[in-house]
Amino acid sequence: MKLEELQGQLAEFLNQRGMQAMASWPKERRRDKEGPVILVSLERLDCGPAVMQDYLGQVLDEKTGMWQEMYGRRAAMTFALDVLAVPGVGAQACRTVFGQMMRAFQREKPVGLSVRELTGQEPEYDEKEGLIRLRCHLECSGWLCAVGDEAGTFLDFALRGDVNT
Repeated sequence: MKLEELQGQLAEFLNQRGMQAMASWPKERRRDKEGPVILVSLERLDCGPAVMQDYLGQVLDEKTGMWQEMYGRRAAMTFALDVLAVPGVGAQACRTVFGQMMRAFQREKPVGLSVRELTGQEPEYDEKEGLIRLRCHLECSGWLCAVGDEAGTFLDFALRGDVNT
């Protein structure tokens, strides 16, 4: 998975489990009275060394039949998962969505990433947006991997979880 696809993949993970989530917040949805919406954004990405100058070994490219060098770094990600609702929907509805997220992340790894911690604050009224906001943070870990060609040039970076995705 490409790094730029990560927010959308996490939003889709939540949508498939009955929550309304999106990776960007269009203006026309700000007054949605149907229920809380989770706004997914990648807040932080930290990469650290893995092993032997980030060398992970060789992988077989099934299309070409050629072996390729694989490099990688451990990656720690923090997502902001803001649960937003109009005041008429209420703070309790935001808390209910937070509980749904907790159960979903306990059962499965979102897009193959290991969940280290999910935290949430008490809902508060955001005067600027006119919405109730329950701020949540999801800390995950995985691998940022790259494949190299024969000349040692990195061909592509992708984020990989702890399981095949």
